[in-house]
Amino acid sequence: MSIIQKAMQQKTAQDNKQKEPQNPERDGSPDLVHTDPVPHPGDQPIVADGFPSVWLPPATIEINLDRLMQMGMVSHTDEQANATITNEFRAIKQKLFHNAFSSGAQYHQRSNLVMVTSAGYQEGKTFTSVNLALSMASEKDKTVLLVDTDVLKPGVSDMLGIDYRVGLIDYLQGKVNHLSEIIYPTSIPNLRIIPAGQPHHLSNELLASNKMERVMNELAHRYPDRMVIFDCPPVLGVVETITLSKLLGQAVFVVEQDKTRLDDVDVAVSQLNKDMAIGFVMNKAVRSVFGQYRHGYDYGSTEDQS
Repeated sequence: MSIIQKAMQQKTAQDNKQKEPQNPERDGSPDLVHTDPVPHPGDQPIVADGFPSVWLPPATIEINLDRLMQMGMVSHTDEQANATITNEFRAIKQKLFHNAFSSGAQYHQRSNLVMVTSAGYQEGKTFTSVNLALSMASEKDKTVLLVDTDVLKPGVSDMLGIDYRVGLIDYLQGKVNHLSEIIYPTSIPNLRIIPAGQPHHLSNELLASNKMERVMNELAHRYPDRMVIFDCPPVLGVVETITLSKLLGQAVFVVEQDKTRLDDVDVAVSQLNKDMAIGFVMNKAVRSVFGQYRHGYDYGSTEDQS
């Protein structure tokens, strides 16, 4: 073989070697390449019930039932304590259940999502929200989720005596990855809570976002036996409540005896979603001959209230 032929063979061998793909991580198999086995946050696979496959539930919130009893709230542990208010909220919740799970459900979308509001502040809406949730939690075949959507002046946590926790507004901002991280179990077995979270100057825009609508769809359909109670801001002078009403199926409107003006009620109700079923709770409405304050409840569609 001549010197020229040997040189040409060496050149050909070098060219072929340069054409081979350079991959220092090959394990000897021509088709298998090592990959990073460490999962990245946000890339966790989602299992059938909506929870991430690698997920730890939030810590259980302890609720002091003796404290609530002393405040005159619905009682879970003593049938004789606060019996009047306990029975009154039993009657109220049955009308809401009818619209959510019985024949009334065919007339309203997301009828298991219930807003509690009023014309103005200090008329008893948070008191009503919490008592409704406590009463519903005593059911044997239903669960309840209490959501504090009064993001301007949150009151649910204070009334239940629990500390601040991240909540709805934090999730809508993207500070929390999964909705399940802000649904807190409580020491009352059938009661879950979503706190309001950190106040934000764009709270109305966050509540009107596509992400919030996806939250509502998930809450409405994830569990067929669950009622969701939203403690909302008052209607008058607050845009957030009008925004939320477009996403919910029922409303409980709280009116306080000798305080709430009927003109304000008319104006407030006229601004809510016309497709909702709207009922009224008369807070401290009647002083009976026995000297007891009572609640009353009048229920109907918006057409019946005009």
